[in-house]
Amino acid sequence: MRLPAIVPLALLGTSFVFAVIELGLGGHVASLYTGTRKTLVYDPNSAWGYSYKTVTFSVPAILAFQIFTAVWTMLVSVAAFLLPWFLRAKAAPGTRLNTIITGALGGVYFVTMVFWLACFADIAAELDGLGTSSNYFNAVMAFAVLLWLLFVALFVIVVLAMLGILESDAPGYAGMRKRERAATEGTQMQTVEVA
Repeated sequence: MRLPAIVPLALLGTSFVFAVIELGLGGHVASLYTGTRKTLVYDPNSAWGYSYKTVTFSVPAILAFQIFTAVWTMLVSVAAFLLPWFLRAKAAPGTRLNTIITGALGGVYFVTMVFWLACFADIAAELDGLGTSSNYFNAVMAFAVLLWLLFVALFVIVVLAMLGILESDAPGYAGMRKRERAATEGTQMQTVEVA
């Protein structure tokens, strides 16, 4: 099956845009959590039983990880978008460099897919699946799910290219067994010529 070269590029471009949105949303939610606030606490030594105490809040670990994953996704998207263009001449289908690029893209897509799965699953667990009154949390979780789905699709495309089911001319998405097919076809043609 022939894979149009625009498909991986469109998925990577969409991933980059969604990662920028996710970074902005995560940064905003993290800024809401950071800082100090005066909180009313029970104090038996106070005349009316309560007093104000200054509490310092820090960013929850999952939001810090979500921000890291958004930056990671932007870097991966740019690298995976530009790498095949720079190596198009050197990494022809069936070459060793194409095999290395295909394996590296598969590994990076798998790691990024797992990162986004961990992000949205942990956020959903923190919210107990009920959502929250803040639409920012819901948007962070929605874009995390969309990014996870995009990287699932990219990973499946690379695996199908490794297996030779999908073929493309772009390095990293070209079938790894294309050289073997060419050698087999060449042998068949020689046999026809000799006979």
